[in-house]
Amino acid sequence: MFVHRTKKLLALTLGSLAILSAGSFLGYQAYADDSSKTEMLEQMKEEYKKLADQDDPNAPSEERQKIKDLGWEVGKLEKELNPENPEDVLTRKLAVFKEMTLIHESSYKDSDADANDPKVTEIVEQIEQRKKLVAKFEEKLASLKNRAKKAKQSEEAKEEAEQLLTEFQQEKEALSIQSE
Repeated sequence: MFVHRTKKLLALTLGSLAILSAGSFLGYQAYADDSSKTEMLEQMKEEYKKLADQDDPNAPSEERQKIKDLGWEVGKLEKELNPENPEDVLTRKLAVFKEMTLIHESSYKDSDADANDPKVTEIVEQIEQRKKLVAKFEEKLASLKNRAKKAKQSEEAKEEAEQLLTEFQQEKEALSIQSE
């Protein structure tokens, strides 16, 4: 009985601490500049590390959820303070999409599927459209990188990379909708 109450008290204390930390973080975030956000990030990382080190797999799910939420907040603030370059995001997304398309293509080439079947023909056409989409954006990205080298990473090149990323996402979604 004493152990049960101790666990409840520990859960209540950790929960309160997490709620107060999140509340103060969100309230303070509106007025914080980057240097104080950096300090806050370091504090949150330390707190997360302490809680994660004390994490017990048999602990109640509420306690474990609070640790996950704090980790999520740390990641969110980390991303805010150190935003990812849109060119890198596009490069990574293109590589993944290209790899998935090639895997999909190889599964049809190596299969015993009837090439005259309308469904197979339709899927092969979709794969070809995806390959063209990847080639198109790889070419645009290469062109952007060449111009960016000349412009020494101007703000204009960054905006263009963001536009390319958005355009790729839209065209990829359009292809996905067509295939459904």
